[in-house]
Amino acid sequence: MVKNVEIKESIPDKTSLFNIKRFRIGDLVIERPTRTVDAKIVERRAELLEDVKKGFQKIIIERSRLVTERDIKRLLHAPEKEVYRFFKFRSFMKVYPHIFPHTFNFNPLEFKNLESLSGYLSYLQNLSDPLLLVPNIKIEVYEEETKRKKRIIEIDDYIKFIHEAYQMLDYKNRKPIFVPLSLRFGIDEVRRIAKEYIRSEYYSVWIDLEGAAITPVKISKIRSFVMEFEKAGRSDDLLLFTTNIKREILSHLKSERAPAADVLAPLIGSNLVGVNREPKLFAEEREEIKREEWRKHKARVFDPLTYYYLKLNMTNYDEKMRERLLDIGYNGLVIPNKKSREK
Repeated sequence: MVKNVEIKESIPDKTSLFNIKRFRIGDLVIERPTRTVDAKIVERRAELLEDVKKGFQKIIIERSRLVTERDIKRLLHAPEKEVYRFFKFRSFMKVYPHIFPHTFNFNPLEFKNLESLSGYLSYLQNLSDPLLLVPNIKIEVYEEETKRKKRIIEIDDYIKFIHEAYQMLDYKNRKPIFVPLSLRFGIDEVRRIAKEYIRSEYYSVWIDLEGAAITPVKISKIRSFVMEFEKAGRSDDLLLFTTNIKREILSHLKSERAPAADVLAPLIGSNLVGVNREPKLFAEEREEIKREEWRKHKARVFDPLTYYYLKLNMTNYDEKMRERLLDIGYNGLVIPNKKSREK
């Protein structure tokens, strides 16, 4: 069975968590920190990917989703078409490496028994290519009745689930498996998870930001996590994939510039950088925003010189390009360059 990705070369930065890992997974060869492509952006207009694919180092399609207990129960008895619909697997994804970062909003150890999840994990194992991701768990959920957050799983059960799900995914398996790290845990719990992963020789890890920005507190947790691997002499083996990242640290409709959050991922050690996700509350608030105003807000483009997202009227793009960038699909795939510089 495959445990981890074999790192061919590791080049750490001496003053930060940034590093370059060179490795191969199946036919996918990675030479530097690489960003995935959000399947949600291109699923309705797959031709957009063909237009801009030359700007990407590698194409890795990512389809991230929140999974409920009801989803699992329905999936276990679903016909084939329903299974593909659940994973939102589209034909264009077959051509490229494709992965499914899933997050449970329930405690899977309370789902009758973990064996009940084996069918779901079998689908996950066979539809993912060329690597697998053990699902993460939201350790807190918001209860409408009490208007408060409720803790649904503790650290012991979280670790137990990871081990048992890992074993199920690894049955007659040749794909590397990434285990999750929830940054909702406290810093001591994050250290404990790191030690458990080192003990179990789990060196491929995916960090689920769950729609949050990369903040100093989260950076501190990631730093503590990486330090445990450093102390164990395993930092060169550690491979990090960070996803579900809030695009901007502070995002206001009236602001012409907004500080970027997602681009910080390589600076905190990410070798693979995943998709953007808006926090749930912000997504609900946007329903009250005029459609055209929201469209322009989402069309901000990243300026690599200032590390800000800029409104289109703050860039040097011509009118034709600005109009094209209003297309969320194209905007989400375009590679920023010097033309996006602030006026």
